[in-house]
Amino acid sequence: MIGPRALSIRLSTLTGRGVASGASVGEGWPTDDRLSTVDSYVRTVGRRLRGPVGTRQGLMRELADGLHDATEAHVRSGLPVAAAQARAVRECGPVDALVAAYQPELAASQGRRTSMLLALLMPGLVLLWDVPWMFAGAWNTPAPRAVWVLSDVITYAGLAAGGCALLALAFFVAGARLRWSVGKLTGAIGLLGVVVLALTLACSAAMAVLNPGDTMAVFAWSWIGLLVEAVTIVATGSMTLSLIRSLRLAFGRTPAAGVRSASAVAP
Repeated sequence: MIGPRALSIRLSTLTGRGVASGASVGEGWPTDDRLSTVDSYVRTVGRRLRGPVGTRQGLMRELADGLHDATEAHVRSGLPVAAAQARAVRECGPVDALVAAYQPELAASQGRRTSMLLALLMPGLVLLWDVPWMFAGAWNTPAPRAVWVLSDVITYAGLAAGGCALLALAFFVAGARLRWSVGKLTGAIGLLGVVVLALTLACSAAMAVLNPGDTMAVFAWSWIGLLVEAVTIVATGSMTLSLIRSLRLAFGRTPAAGVRSASAVAP
C-alpha cells in the first residue's frame, strides 16, 4: 500500500520524464475541459473518501497537481494530451489503492480533532461549572451528600477524559511512525468521549433532581449561570458532532458503489 507521501514522490518522479522534447507544454491542450480524464479520476477518488472536508480537499488538490504535472511531462515527451492524461492516471494506480492509502490519514485527522476537543473542553467545562456556584451558590444550605459524590464523579471523569485525549494525541503522532492502526485509535477515542459525555450528562441531571432549589438559583436565575449554560450547549454540540464523525470513520463502511479502477476513468 502506498501512502500519500509516497504517492507525491511517485508523481514528482513522473514529471521528470521525457523533458528533452522540444514540444511546448501548452501545445495540443483542449481549450475546454482541459484535463477531463485527470479530473474524473480525482473526483472518483474524492467521492470514495470519508473524513474532514479540509483535509480531504487538501489531499485531492495535491493529487490533482501531481497528475497535472505528470501529464505535462508526458506531453513534453511527445504524447498527445489524451494519451498523456491516460498514462498519468494509469501510473498513479487504481482508485481502490489510493482510497486505501488516503483513508488512514483522514481517520487520523478526525481522531486528532476529536482528541483536541476532548482534551480542551472536558477539563475546561469541569472548571467552568464551578464558577456559577462560587457567585450564586447557597453556601449556608448544605447539599445532599449524593450531590457531592456525583459532582466528584463529573470532575474525575472530565479530567480523566482530558488526560486520555492528550495521550491519544501522542499516540496519533507515534502511530504515523510505528504504523499503528489509526482507525482503531480514532474509534477508541470516540467511544471514550461518548461514555464520558453520557456519564457527565446523567450525573448532572441527577444532581439537578436531588438539589433542584440550588440548581435553579445558580443556573436559571443568575446571568453567569445562563452564560455557562450557553457555553456548555455549544461545547457539547461540538464534541458530539466530532464524536459521531470519529465513530463513523472508525466503524462505518466505505461505500462500495462506484468502485472503479484507473483504467475505468481513462479512455
